[in-house]
Amino acid sequence: MMQAPGEKPGAPGIGPVMLAIDQLRRAGADPTVPHQTRHFIYVPGVKAAQNLARLLKNQRRVVDLDTSARKGYWLVVVKQSMVVTPEAMASLRAEFEAAAAPFGGQYDRWQVDLQGG
Repeated sequence: MMQAPGEKPGAPGIGPVMLAIDQLRRAGADPTVPHQTRHFIYVPGVKAAQNLARLLKNQRRVVDLDTSARKGYWLVVVKQSMVVTPEAMASLRAEFEAAAAPFGGQYDRWQVDLQGG
């Protein structure tokens, strides 16, 4: 599994999505096919986490709740198989940030599994 930081820059001019795509290639995975991604959103309180999970769940996604090391926060983990592109990741990030904001939540980061989706 590879991690892409939320906002941490990689090499100058190269974003975290392009770094993840490069890592997929180097690992022998085809970056043009869907891969399982996981998106992590911190939300204050279990009720808010449950409400956000219901809002984000659909037939293409699995949404899990987990306790968080952050005091008072729960972790909403969204799993979705997709082709990792800068546009697709930016679109999902915008969707998750907009959905989490009313609950006081914060999008943290995403990961991608090495095997195909």
